[in-house]
Amino acid sequence: MKFVKMHGLGNDFLIFDCLENGDSEHAPVWLNAERVQKLCDRHYGIGADGVICVLPSKVADFRMLICNADGSRAQMCGNGIRCIGKYVSDHGKTEQENLRIETDAGVRQLRLDKGTDRVAVTAVRVDMGTPEFVPEHISARFSYTGVSMGNPHCVIFLNKKEELDQIPMEVYGTEMEHHPAFPNGTNVEFAWIQDAGHIFVRVWERGCGETKACGTGACAVAAAAMRMRKCAMSVVVVLPGGELRVTYGTRSRHLYLTGPAEEIFSGEVKIG
Repeated sequence: MKFVKMHGLGNDFLIFDCLENGDSEHAPVWLNAERVQKLCDRHYGIGADGVICVLPSKVADFRMLICNADGSRAQMCGNGIRCIGKYVSDHGKTEQENLRIETDAGVRQLRLDKGTDRVAVTAVRVDMGTPEFVPEHISARFSYTGVSMGNPHCVIFLNKKEELDQIPMEVYGTEMEHHPAFPNGTNVEFAWIQDAGHIFVRVWERGCGETKACGTGACAVAAAAMRMRKCAMSVVVVLPGGELRVTYGTRSRHLYLTGPAEEIFSGEVKIG
């Protein structure tokens, strides 16, 4: 089966094109947790943070089905959906520059930027919808804000950049991912606000561990900081893999995520 490996700021995915034989309502028959784990294994498989299937949709232009590296299903992925936008455009699946993508968290709208040469997509802007907040909590270690961007996030602000750089992500990320307040697990973001225009973030993704970047995580952090009036309504979120811009639409009350997506290589893998 053919695949394309893509990434958004180092958050990498294996993209499988299931448009011809895929079902608009069900997952491909070959897609299961064990197979996803093998594909994503960086030593014995191809290696990735997740697997994405591009499927037909009855309610949008395309449907995105994404599984984390541990095989669990993800509702939404900001970096993954930008990769899908670039894939369907660059591979001739659509000529549109404004797309609607169905996800398990609902339909998201994308705007593709093809740059000056008008050939390949260089950046994608995603309407991420309205963030939903849950009451702030204090765990045994941290005070945190719960934010839903279609998937759950636990946002923890730190006082110093050094704290962010040195925090043992595997210890505290795992602890917070499985905190009793999140019975289905959660993504965890540790953040430091440099100034009104820049927030530095490290992410522990549910079902993946620490990743280079997380689009929904960047939005969750920005939403929490905006709510606290600690940053501007348009802010650059600096992640280990690079920068994303998150902007709040005062009329729509939606967050808009803008960032790059890149194709790394393509190949073929035996499924069976």
